[in-house]
Amino acid sequence: MKTSRRTRIVVGALLVAVTTSCGGSESAVRGPGPTTQGPPTVDQTTASPEEPASGSGRHKFLNTTCTENSDGNFTSKITDLETIHSIFPPGGAAGHEIKPHSYFLIKGERAAVYAPIDMELSQGSFYKEPENFLADNTYILHFAVGCDFAMSIDHITDPVDRIKAVLNTEPREDTRMDFFLDEPVKFKAGELIGYTIGAGPEEFVRSWDFGYYSAAVTNEYVNQERRIRSYAWKQLHAVCGFDYFPEPIKSEHFGLFTTRMGKPVPDAGCRNPNRDIAGTLSGSWFFKPDSMSVEPHVAIAGDIDGVSMNFVNLASKPYVSVSAPNPTYIDPAKVTDRHCYMDDADSSKYFFFVIVDDMTLDVYEGNGPCPSEPTGTKTTLYR
Repeated sequence: MKTSRRTRIVVGALLVAVTTSCGGSESAVRGPGPTTQGPPTVDQTTASPEEPASGSGRHKFLNTTCTENSDGNFTSKITDLETIHSIFPPGGAAGHEIKPHSYFLIKGERAAVYAPIDMELSQGSFYKEPENFLADNTYILHFAVGCDFAMSIDHITDPVDRIKAVLNTEPREDTRMDFFLDEPVKFKAGELIGYTIGAGPEEFVRSWDFGYYSAAVTNEYVNQERRIRSYAWKQLHAVCGFDYFPEPIKSEHFGLFTTRMGKPVPDAGCRNPNRDIAGTLSGSWFFKPDSMSVEPHVAIAGDIDGVSMNFVNLASKPYVSVSAPNPTYIDPAKVTDRHCYMDDADSSKYFFFVIVDDMTLDVYEGNGPCPSEPTGTKTTLYR
C-alpha cells in the first residue's frame, strides 16, 4: 500500500524543464487546463429529481449539508502571484490521467493560500508525501462553495490551526478521505487557509493543486457511463477555475500559463478540462474495457500552445512529449486512423497508435524509427 501510493504521487508530479525569465531552465514538478467563456450561470435543471433544490439540503458532490447558495464567482485572490513561478492549467496529460485540476508552481520557499470566495471545509486528510519530497507530510482539502460548487486544494503543508484541529493528526499512507466533518469549517473570502512549500524534491520548483467543480457543467466523455458509474464527479464537473476570478486577477493568472514543458503561453486562456474527442486519439484511454473506476490510464492530449502534445502512462515510458518541428508531431485531436510518434527527448523508441473504433485503441511500442506498418509490443486500450 505504502509503495504503490508513493509511486502514484511521484508519477503524478512529473519533473520537466521550465523556462525561466532569465532565459535559462530549471527542473520542475509539473502538473494540468481552460473555457474561453466566463463561468456559466447555475442551471438548476441539471439536478436529478431526487436531488434537493439549490441552496438547501445536500451538496451536489460532497456528502454534507448546505444551507446557502452561491453564484460560484470568486471575489478575492487565492494566492500571492509574486510567489508563483508559473501555472499549468487543467486539462493536461500528466501522471496517469487527464488532470481535472491546475498546478501552481512556487517561486521561492513557500506560498500562502487564501479562500477566493466564501466556502466551507467539508472533508480533508493529512497524509505522507514521497520520501524524496521536501515536505514529509501534507494536507488535501475539499471545500463546499454553496450547494453547487466544490473546490479541491492539495499539498498544503501548514494549514491554519482550525483546519488541523478537525482532521487526522497521524499522517495516512494515501490521500483517502473517509469521513465528512460534522461541522464544516467556514472561511470568508480573503481568509488565510494556510501555507505550502509545494509537492516535489528540494532541488525542484514545487507545486500545489487547485481544482474547481460546478454542478451547472457536465463534461461529456466518449464513454460517459464509465464516469457516471464510478461517480467521478471531478472529471464530470471540472471547470477551469481561473474563469471565475474577477479582472484583473483573471488576466494576471492567464499571464502565468505555461505548457507542460514550461513554455510561457500568456494568451492561451482557459480550455475544457475534458480532452476526449470521439473518433480521434485525443483523451483518456483505459486498460480495462469496462470498469467501475477511472483508475490510472493512458492520457493523450495536445498542449495549450497548439504545437505540442503529450501522452503519459504507457508501459515502456511514463511521459512522452512531441512538438513541432518534430516530424512525427500531429495534434492528437486530428488523428482519426493511425499515427506513429517519436519522443522529442528520445528517438530510440516509437509509439504507433491505431484507432480500431470509437471505443478501442491499439498501441504498438518498439525500438528504432517509426515503421511504415504497426509492429512491436501491442497494448489494447479502451474508452
